[in-house]
Amino acid sequence: MRPLTVLLVIPTGIGARVGGYAGDGIPVARLFAGVADCLITHPNVLNGAMLSWPLDNALYVEGYALDRFCAGQWNLRPVHRNRIGVLFDAALDETQRIHHLNAIEAARWTLGIDILGYHFTESPLGVTTEISAKGVSWGTLREPDALLRSAEKLKAAGAEAIAVVTLCPDSDDADYLAGKGVDPVGGVEAVISHLIVRHLQIPAAHAPAFASNEVPQRVHPQVAAESLGHTFLPCILAGLSRAPGYVPLETREATDLTAAHVDVIVSPIDCCGGSGLLALMDRPNPPILLVVEENTTHLAVTPERLGLKAQRVRSYLEACGWLVAWKNGFTLSHTALSEVV
Repeated sequence: MRPLTVLLVIPTGIGARVGGYAGDGIPVARLFAGVADCLITHPNVLNGAMLSWPLDNALYVEGYALDRFCAGQWNLRPVHRNRIGVLFDAALDETQRIHHLNAIEAARWTLGIDILGYHFTESPLGVTTEISAKGVSWGTLREPDALLRSAEKLKAAGAEAIAVVTLCPDSDDADYLAGKGVDPVGGVEAVISHLIVRHLQIPAAHAPAFASNEVPQRVHPQVAAESLGHTFLPCILAGLSRAPGYVPLETREATDLTAAHVDVIVSPIDCCGGSGLLALMDRPNPPILLVVEENTTHLAVTPERLGLKAQRVRSYLEACGWLVAWKNGFTLSHTALSEVV
């Protein structure tokens, strides 16, 4: 039988009701990994600050690379392991440096993750964060060249994937901490990882660093993973340790995944305008698009507004049942039988 390949997309920084907080997309990924033969998703779904969950059949693909894959420009090559280089923002203070170096050593000695080493940028990167009028997070980087020069050094030294830790402005967003707002650093995290992946064509993911003197407080359960420690680096290292390689089409091998392998896309109901999703739906034989009504965002881009053919489901549990039926050859249409003339 043909393996079932599912692409699970929950974009970051847009206030997704499920998957828009701290690791609350992981249960959804676990659900689909139990049905799919191969699950392709991205760091926003699988990152949970201090927490992560190993999924042997899931591919951890950075967002820019995911768009290039969906557009048929890059293939995904599964790996046994990656040697990770860690890139630190020079703006980190001494306490933050110690917390993150301890996190690296913990990942090496408890999980066996292969860490090449670490490198500090030559100057502070100057990360800023913003929330748009529509409630979508974004941000800027004052010194992008410093980021890329440090990433180049790590790749030249043998890094096959790069974890980035930058100092981000502290957020007192009460709505986010209460499980109602948007992740204030989600947008700028995407900017940082996109820059590295576009420049070096290797996996990358970002972990923010905040001031270390915060007073502990009770937060919404969907945000609780971010309150467990002083660093969000562990889940990044776990994800990157087996993230697939990004390879050009002319070097394709038999085990590489291409855009044509994607059978089903699963997306929140109202954020169907991403370039990767649109590229897949524009293929001659597009995948099935499942849109989940329980997962709303701050956008209003439904499949109907874009003229996309989609199957609506009420929840991720219903989407999983739909996939089980489809994978086992059940017809999901009960329209009246008619004569073919």
